[in-house]
Amino acid sequence: MKRLSAAQGLFRDFGDDVLARLAPYFTERAAGAGETIVAQNELVRELYVVAEGRVESVLALPGSIERPHGDCLPGDFFGEVSLFGDRPSSDTYRAAEPCRLLVLGEREISALMEERPVEAVALIARLLGLTIRNLRASSSFLADVVQWGERASSRVITDELTGVYNRPFLEDALENFFDISKSNHKPVAFLMLDVDNFRGINEAIGREKADAVIVRVVGIIRGIISSHGIIARYGGDEFSILLPEADLTRALSIAGEIRVGVESADFSDIAPGLPRVTTSIGVSAFPDTATDLAGFREKADASLYRAKEMGRNRVEAIK
Repeated sequence: MKRLSAAQGLFRDFGDDVLARLAPYFTERAAGAGETIVAQNELVRELYVVAEGRVESVLALPGSIERPHGDCLPGDFFGEVSLFGDRPSSDTYRAAEPCRLLVLGEREISALMEERPVEAVALIARLLGLTIRNLRASSSFLADVVQWGERASSRVITDELTGVYNRPFLEDALENFFDISKSNHKPVAFLMLDVDNFRGINEAIGREKADAVIVRVVGIIRGIISSHGIIARYGGDEFSILLPEADLTRALSIAGEIRVGVESADFSDIAPGLPRVTTSIGVSAFPDTATDLAGFREKADASLYRAKEMGRNRVEAIK
């Protein structure tokens, strides 16, 4: 505890004598890089104070993506919502690098309050003050996300064939993520993609095998965007991909990976002799190519149209 005496955060301005009296109530825990310390929606009645290393907090959003929510550095804490509010954690906390944590459990804080009331009052007052400050900084974004999640969860939101989200969900997500990104001054990108000459593929191999081609293409896209984007089936062979916090450069890179991934994939097990399957992709990005929602949509659609006009199997972004 002595080594935290000068740290900013929970123990700031606490003297060595106070830290020495608090120390017996904390236990020490090590966490390896990538280790989950507290999972989202988990109720863990412990307070964690970072002594060494860095802990990242992420918020899982609809669409199997994670929104980075901040870092906890030495002197910072987490877990207070469960410990004092009897509520599950809103975020997942994981070690971004090897960490040393100081842990204060429910039983220990009760003992601290009984045995060291002066120190307990000082610690809890500091906790409450810092918690209120943190909530003021983040509550607007969280309220937006919660309200969107409540609306989205009341819908049938997935496409039956591919298992990805459907157009109504995508429309809702697009509007809300654009608004959130704009208010938080964060980039966001939108891709529109379709399978080139899919009507001819459908006629050549039949609907059942053509559906299998679509499912294979979706698998390729999922593998590339991983947990960093939302994919939705817009209709037929057309898909849309929303990439929160991706600027134009990042979006073009991802679109290029998708194009190459589909072009190089082997579909012979579905239909021997099937011509090469390719995709055309249009990209828009806020604020790089559009500054309002209407332009954000229109630029992606116009860019897709240009990719088709330019010969297909390409990525385009109209600025």
